[in-house]
Amino acid sequence: MARSIEVIPSEDSGFPDLPPLPTSPASLIGGTVRKVDPIHDRMVVRAFGGRDISIDFDVRTHVLRGAASVDMREVRPGTRVYADTILKDDRIFAKTLRLEASSVLGETRGQVLSYDAGRSLLKVRDIISAQPLSLRLTARTDIRSGDQAVRASDLVSGTLVQISFQGVSDGPSVAEKINVMARPGSTFVFAGKIAVVDLRDLHLTLFEKSSQNTFEVGLHSLPASERFSLKPGADVIVHAQFDGKEYEARAIEPAPGAQP
Repeated sequence: MARSIEVIPSEDSGFPDLPPLPTSPASLIGGTVRKVDPIHDRMVVRAFGGRDISIDFDVRTHVLRGAASVDMREVRPGTRVYADTILKDDRIFAKTLRLEASSVLGETRGQVLSYDAGRSLLKVRDIISAQPLSLRLTARTDIRSGDQAVRASDLVSGTLVQISFQGVSDGPSVAEKINVMARPGSTFVFAGKIAVVDLRDLHLTLFEKSSQNTFEVGLHSLPASERFSLKPGADVIVHAQFDGKEYEARAIEPAPGAQP
């Protein structure tokens, strides 16, 4: 006679609890975070001795700045950390990550959600994690668009920014430098090679060799005849406008010397 198994869901979530971590002695690893892979719950730390070490983490990992618990997203490239680690499934696993209370945490790239001038608080959606991040601006925050200094009031919703910030023991991180990459309504000229043309979603992917960057450019404003003439591998010049969500092509022409 088959027996039924009653599954009782956790009161906190719909997922089963993770098993407790091994109680083996922990080893301390100190260094600077080089990259974080939130998909595979893994980071690479450049140890103070100069060696790169891959360290796993998950929801059981405690992240501390001073005595305060902080979110894992505070661990970014450039963060100086001390990790209490154990060997788990033949891999190094962080039981605890301690962040230096006054260290430059590195850079984030994202899009401005809002700026509260009264509290000098900037809210940005991180381009990698898509999570909002609050940053405090001070009189020392250097805000520039290219070589030109701009005001904090120019950080309107939709602006694309690159930010270097510094962690503090409590409260939001402090923005040290903000580079404005694009504001809604700004026009841009890209020169590069077409990597992908997607006529279903009406966009192309352009590889710009000079910056080694790729750009997604919308094709909604172009006539159908021009869209169908676009071919992967073609060298082109794209005149585009940033509308606060994406770059939209206004004109695309062959690059000088490009093969027809």
